[in-house]
Amino acid sequence: MSASFDALAFSTGIALPPALRRLIESGRASRDDPEQMALLAIYDFHWLSAQRAGEVIGEWLNPAKQKGNVFLPFARSGAGDAYCLVRLHSGEEGVCMVWHDSGASHLHFSSFDRFVTGQYVAAFANLTELDEEAGDDPDGYVRADVARVIDLLEPALQDLLRACLAKPLMERPYKLGYRARPDMVLSWISQDEEEALWAQVGNANPVSFDVVARWEE
Repeated sequence: MSASFDALAFSTGIALPPALRRLIESGRASRDDPEQMALLAIYDFHWLSAQRAGEVIGEWLNPAKQKGNVFLPFARSGAGDAYCLVRLHSGEEGVCMVWHDSGASHLHFSSFDRFVTGQYVAAFANLTELDEEAGDDPDGYVRADVARVIDLLEPALQDLLRACLAKPLMERPYKLGYRARPDMVLSWISQDEEEALWAQVGNANPVSFDVVARWEE
């Protein structure tokens, strides 16, 4: 599997980040072994095989169609949005979500490590979406998932995640929208802490870029 992603990295000119490479090579980025698969605690995140990633590039996310922007997809949402390593035609690089039904996306993270950390921060603030997957032990479920990844990340980001998990797991108020009434959700961090940490690991001024929809020429 890694060799195939190596081929995609070579063809796109986008190097595989060390953490992503290790996840691929160890089988933790494959749906073949759900017990070993990483990032299970991330909401609506599904790993792509190298074959499927190549198809997404050929059908949709290639420089000829995307105005010179170069993508290497590694996962998708249930709706078909793509999580990608990206190099924009203006030179910026990082990790982004390319929406399947929107004319624009944003470069929120400068690295794969920061992307992973940001996704975990969001999960730590609201464990509601894990009800079915986590069963009766959301604490153990999330901790086991983080353990599959954390040692691969930059030391400062490891410390950030460990500091979050050192807080008490308890119900805290969380608003799903600006005007929404807060609901009580199980979490390690408050919504205010989530926003502060997201700002810390994400790009302060995310670059916006145009996306040509899959069905457009």
